[in-house]
Amino acid sequence: MKAKALFILLFLTTLHFSATGNPGKNDIHPKHDAASLVMHALSARAHNYPSTNNTMNAFYKERVEKNNTCITVNEAILDVNKASYLNSRRDVVAIRDIRGNCTPGKNDDLLVKLQGGPLSALELDVVKYPFLGSFSHKIDESYEFEYAKSEKHGNKEFYVVSFTQKPSDNRTLYRGNIFIEKNSLAIGKIEYSMNVENREWSYDNFFVKRPKGSKVQMISADYVVNYREYDGKWYYDYSTSDIKFNLMNPKDNSYDIYNVSTQMAVTTLIADNFTIDKKDMLNSKDVLTDKVLDHKIASEWDIYNLIMLMAANF
Repeated sequence: MKAKALFILLFLTTLHFSATGNPGKNDIHPKHDAASLVMHALSARAHNYPSTNNTMNAFYKERVEKNNTCITVNEAILDVNKASYLNSRRDVVAIRDIRGNCTPGKNDDLLVKLQGGPLSALELDVVKYPFLGSFSHKIDESYEFEYAKSEKHGNKEFYVVSFTQKPSDNRTLYRGNIFIEKNSLAIGKIEYSMNVENREWSYDNFFVKRPKGSKVQMISADYVVNYREYDGKWYYDYSTSDIKFNLMNPKDNSYDIYNVSTQMAVTTLIADNFTIDKKDMLNSKDVLTDKVLDHKIASEWDIYNLIMLMAANF
């Protein structure tokens, strides 16, 4: 039997971003430049986002591939206690049901595992958690902002602010777009990519462990977080991550391409009140692959996957 090295991928939880855009003549906000508009949107959290905890249900899916071949796919139905946007308390998650669709490590000599899972997906909520690697009122010190062409989604119109990392900031930050609803100035969506290209050290942001003697080369790290408006407040609704990297196998110096992707979609925005017992709480160091056998299998997985597809259509 071949020995397998444990290879833990830590899902990134500290966020930044950047990008460029083509501002249209009628897209410029009449009162603010682009950076000021983003800071104004963040300062309006108390008005636009829940000030109290709320319970919700969610569906989570993670997939690990090696050279386009499945290594693991895990799906989980979750109970979530979403913390207020006005304090520093963390979100709490419990697994209601879970299943795995692939045999872990079957197609891989190096067992790649994703740590944190659903908790890390929730921490993509950049309105709730530390924003862009800087204080909300100082984001213009690390990023350049400009207006792109406004967009309409459903019956709502959004200012689109593109951002890029300032050349003077040597950290590994991000690029992307922020969608700000025109009437409430609430952030409705953020899409961004980490600037991992041509940064040999950028893998340190992702990995807890890696096989001795191996070499990691990051290819890309892309994220999306979406919010939903309900009864005058905006709630976390959906997020995705897609991380790609090359890993050198020390046995023969060959490179394999790994792709680690996650999705989380809220299935019940305002769920019946429930209490999550401490013994059922998901820990930031937990690995879903190790928990698959500990939970019963639900029967509604196809329905949950359909909900996931519908949530992806912003």
